[in-house]
Amino acid sequence: MTALGITYTLLFILISLLFIGFALWGKSAGKYPRLKEVYRDKYLDETETLDDDLVRGKIDEATYEATKVELAKDLLAVAHPDRPLTPALKWITFLFGGVIIAFSALYFWADGYSADAKNLDNQRATALPYVKAWLAATSIEDLQRESNLMDLNPPEPLQQNLLGTLAALNLMSSRDHHTDPKELNLLGKIYLNMDQLGLAEKSYLDLYRLDPTNDNTYYTLLNIQLAKNNYQLDNRLESLFDQFVLNNATNESLLLYYGTVLFENQKVDKAMHFFSILADLYPEDSENRRVILAMIDTLTGQGMNQPEMNQPAEMVTADKVTLPVTISLSEEIVQQLPQEAVLFIYLRDQPVGPPLAAKRIPLAAIETFPLRVTMGDQDLLMPGSASLASKHDLSASAKISLNGDPITSAGDIESTAVAVPDLNQGINLLLDHIVE
Repeated sequence: MTALGITYTLLFILISLLFIGFALWGKSAGKYPRLKEVYRDKYLDETETLDDDLVRGKIDEATYEATKVELAKDLLAVAHPDRPLTPALKWITFLFGGVIIAFSALYFWADGYSADAKNLDNQRATALPYVKAWLAATSIEDLQRESNLMDLNPPEPLQQNLLGTLAALNLMSSRDHHTDPKELNLLGKIYLNMDQLGLAEKSYLDLYRLDPTNDNTYYTLLNIQLAKNNYQLDNRLESLFDQFVLNNATNESLLLYYGTVLFENQKVDKAMHFFSILADLYPEDSENRRVILAMIDTLTGQGMNQPEMNQPAEMVTADKVTLPVTISLSEEIVQQLPQEAVLFIYLRDQPVGPPLAAKRIPLAAIETFPLRVTMGDQDLLMPGSASLASKHDLSASAKISLNGDPITSAGDIESTAVAVPDLNQGINLLLDHIVE
């Protein structure tokens, strides 16, 4: 039982006893209408009506007398003397009511209060002071900048108590009527880390209502809605993304991201248009421009993992991290694959879908399965992006395209996405799902 729970329980008992005491000793106690008073008023009203009916000749004398006798009998039947409660009886009633109320409260805590609810309340009570202090010391800019909760360096007690942190934040935000941007930002990030997209969307919608001009909030909201739509661009989302990206046409990361989303939605020409806008941001002979053009060739299947002839050697060989990946496929399926089939391996940053890194291997170059390869920074699709070692929520997946096209089509063979908890341990991918 938490301190807050004890307080509310005592308040419940006290208020209940005050109601009982007011009913027994208050100014209006004992002044409620009695049954005999109701019948007396009824008798007076109806005898007045009978007198009037007799004068008008509506009833005769015999009927008049008989009806009055019946009314008088009804009145006498309830005309018993009042028996007011004695002071002793009032105290007995008060104490008996108090015992019942106290027993009900104790029964709730002992049996009606489930173990899960107790645990949640305890965790929330533990986390609440840490959450308040942490939010007070963290700027709104830091909350918006970091995408992962742990990047914000929460206090150690909160790192071990994510459920209590979430419950405390919900309590604080409810008290503030969901108008505190810090609380809403942190709530949204926690829900995203938990893959609760619907709840995250509500938090960011509240943030957007508070500040419709905040690009960070709007961009996150668009990505949540894209994820809820299984990363499929419908007309509404595409229109919103177009407007947002063109309004921020100098943002390199945004152009690359949206171009990749378009490409995965089989809008190849439009994707190449946005990649070209990205390339035009750099000088003609710049290193970044060459890498972007190489990336365009990669995504069209013309040069994936094939270095540019003029690319510096250090860019080709640099590999800051090495992730061992083992890909398995049954021999029976291997025998049925056409020679033009191509294996694609992707690394993504959860929960958002487009790949950060990719590897393309023609089936003709694969001697046998299981195949063991390594993924690293040399496979990054974005020029100048941070090392994979800096990513906390990586996932890996693979697919075999029957026609060599990176765009998924019916008949392709896919694996389930697998989280990458440690870049040094390696992962296993099983190609076992045929796209319908």
